[in-house]
Amino acid sequence: MGIPTDSSHLSRPGQNLGTGAVDALHIEEYGGEVEGTIAKKSFMRMYVKIKPVRGTNVVTNDRVGEATLQAVTPGVRPDASPTEFGNVSVKVDTIVLARSNVALLDDFQAHFDTRRSLGEEHGKKIAKFFDEAFIIQAIKCAQDTDVSTTHPAGWTAGTVVELAAANDELDPVKLQRGIEDVAEAMETNDVDLDGGVILVSPTQYNVLLRNDKLLDSQFSLGNGDYAKGKVLASVGLPIIKTNRIPKAAITGHFLSNAGNSNAYDINATNETDVVAIIMLPKALLAGETIPLTSDVYYEKSELQWFIDSYLAFGVTPNRPDNCGVVQKYRA
Repeated sequence: MGIPTDSSHLSRPGQNLGTGAVDALHIEEYGGEVEGTIAKKSFMRMYVKIKPVRGTNVVTNDRVGEATLQAVTPGVRPDASPTEFGNVSVKVDTIVLARSNVALLDDFQAHFDTRRSLGEEHGKKIAKFFDEAFIIQAIKCAQDTDVSTTHPAGWTAGTVVELAAANDELDPVKLQRGIEDVAEAMETNDVDLDGGVILVSPTQYNVLLRNDKLLDSQFSLGNGDYAKGKVLASVGLPIIKTNRIPKAAITGHFLSNAGNSNAYDINATNETDVVAIIMLPKALLAGETIPLTSDVYYEKSELQWFIDSYLAFGVTPNRPDNCGVVQKYRA
């Protein structure tokens, strides 16, 4: 008996019945896994508005200086007071890509766990890279302490609180006091902390977990639970534990280039000493030209499948007064 040539009843697990594309469901499954992983692993989109960048590679925010008050003298026409203006821009000029290659079609189609694993790995890498870029700019925003020549009148600097002694970042009371000092300094500059977030590393999160004032319900109305290993808030802001606060210098960041003066690189002398960050939504200006995009395609000339996830975004400090950091003691 010969091999049947009629393939009309062939089952194609990846075929989309609507379009007939034989790999359409593979793309959907892979892309969905990437998006699902990023949604679980990335948190910055919850706290920073990201503007679409279309028809240009630059997104700009205007800055308006403070108004001036004056007393009115009867019979004397009041003079107008000048108001200063400025702006800040961020350029989107780099595509960031996660790519995997699979040599055999059957290997990609038959092993569904392969697609899931690739999606998870791409999602984790992109989520970490995305959040880290925002955290880098938040640190630079807080450390922008000279605004007199670069910002309109009335704009205030970022807030930096340096702990008083070595290893204070490992003391639950002193670390919490540092966070309180940052919050106090920001509020003294008339900054409303509503909508903000506190970012700390796993080490500092566990230090705060040992602070009785954050955990004892007599003080905080159930703010945390030592037995469950969690503390929810400090100074009225949610605490997020993240391993994406840079601990070492970063050079050659994928988004750094001559056009932005290597804005995403981290300086080892002071930018790696940060142990806690308070960040408000207006602290950063972010733009996105290519949202997260996933694709799966076959390249005949190379006899292999390409599995891609990519995006293009940029972020820069916007309002220094909306960001503050606690830094280690530096002798």
